[in-house]
Amino acid sequence: MTKLNGTALRILAAAESIFLEKGYEGTSINHIADKAGINKSLIYHHFDSKENLWKTVKANLIRGEDEEALDQITFPTDTFKNFLTAFVTFRFQVYNKNPAIARLISWQRLEKSTEDIQGVNRNDLIDLSPQIKEFQSKGEVRSELDPHMVSYFIISSASAPFMDSPPFFLGKNSKQPKQKYLHMMIDSLYLAFAADKFPKKWLIC
Repeated sequence: MTKLNGTALRILAAAESIFLEKGYEGTSINHIADKAGINKSLIYHHFDSKENLWKTVKANLIRGEDEEALDQITFPTDTFKNFLTAFVTFRFQVYNKNPAIARLISWQRLEKSTEDIQGVNRNDLIDLSPQIKEFQSKGEVRSELDPHMVSYFIISSASAPFMDSPPFFLGKNSKQPKQKYLHMMIDSLYLAFAADKFPKKWLIC
């Protein structure tokens, strides 16, 4: 990722603050420019559009203190179990370390422009269907399953508890319960989708 200069960082900080308060559609470029104390033409110079600015704010929250993490993150493809464990753990930790992400996504779900502002310019973080199809071709994932549905199930499962905030996720003693939940979730997803782990007698259709 190209290192952002001072003006771009001011824009990001202002945009994050207003996006979290008002959502995507409730925020205008003028709002952000006023908050940052700059001319709005500078926002278009650095980020091209409000859509790209939203995605950059989201990516910036995901990266946290590690500027290169999002650009360099990869997931093992040797086995479905290793891929699933790495991806779910990554997504789970992103939400765990960055509470603002859940609020931003909550706004995103309400927006009419959802398709324009999804993702963070890395499709492989919001659509796992190509990887699922590959594991199906290897005989590791149940072939009768729709890969897009499997992708959605995995992605939404990893973020759901942070959107709903169950009681055992709250408070200063939540670290151990969160880890237990993460391990339970990975095991459950693997048992549900792995071709050699799902008894055929359990099939509903």
